[in-house]
Amino acid sequence: SVPQLLVDAFEDGDDGEVFVDTVEEGRGFSTELPSHREQQFHAWVPIMTGCNNFCTYCIVPYVRGREKSRVFERIVDECRRLVDDGVREVTLLGQNVNSYGKDLYGELRFAELLRAVGETGVERIRFTSSNPKDLSPEIINAMAEVSNVMPHLHLAVQSGSSRVLKAMNRSYTREQYIDLAKRIKTAVPGIALTTDIIVGFPGETEEDFGQTLSLVREVGFSSAYTFIYSKRPGTPAAKIEDDTPREVIQERFDRLARLVEDLAHEANQVDLNTTVTSLVEGTSKRDSSVLVGHSPKNQTVLFDLPEGKRAEDLVGKMCDVQVEVAKTWYLRGKLVGEPR
Repeated sequence: SVPQLLVDAFEDGDDGEVFVDTVEEGRGFSTELPSHREQQFHAWVPIMTGCNNFCTYCIVPYVRGREKSRVFERIVDECRRLVDDGVREVTLLGQNVNSYGKDLYGELRFAELLRAVGETGVERIRFTSSNPKDLSPEIINAMAEVSNVMPHLHLAVQSGSSRVLKAMNRSYTREQYIDLAKRIKTAVPGIALTTDIIVGFPGETEEDFGQTLSLVREVGFSSAYTFIYSKRPGTPAAKIEDDTPREVIQERFDRLARLVEDLAHEANQVDLNTTVTSLVEGTSKRDSSVLVGHSPKNQTVLFDLPEGKRAEDLVGKMCDVQVEVAKTWYLRGKLVGEPR
């Protein structure tokens, strides 16, 4: 323990001597330590740590180690306890949740985990992050069949060019990703598909970037996180020479950002004049009379605090909102019916 190490250092240590203790394998999983939740109605539930993918731009496998899955029953038990404690939404966490179980059980068990967590009675289930190479038909079926799995999937594509994807060590092609997106949208009609995209990966050409733009249009993402490539020392990509001017990369990034905004605005128009259910998280930072929550598709939903009601009484409640305005990054409307 830390106290004992301090005692040893003071009593037995010479100048400069270092006292170290190591945690043995099997002494516990860090995510099973007691934790504090910021929101009583939502909980983050880590299901695994580490990553085995070794994307050439990413430092995660080097600093967090290989994949290590938590015991299946412990995850489900934790979710069951959270439901008993009043939690209405859980988000299952992992660097690549789709590969859950392979290291521990010798087979992928994420689809099975989704079904088991669904049976706990939690009202909303989300998960992140997903790697396309491991998004199996079984997972897609579970998403379609388990009613409390929300109709939103964040599936990082990173590039629309198969050549760049290979250089990134992403283990799928442009065509495979597009086919996967089509299968997901067929299985879960109306699902919001979001993604991550890197612009300016070393060696990316204008043709490569054009393929990214066309993939974004063809898939029709509801939103995307876009990044300009940033070199990470110690990764294979950091050794790749690239003479593409910074202003060219910035111009490409700006073009992509405009396209993403257009698609996000278009996606939100689908919900205009409909009723969406928002899990209320609090009030707007700009206006305490405006309540903020998220829809099943993870859209930000705003509505005015009804007269005679207190904001604190609505936090953590499911509220039906009639959408009157659909902007690029949010929906806004009015409360209909009673919060529950």
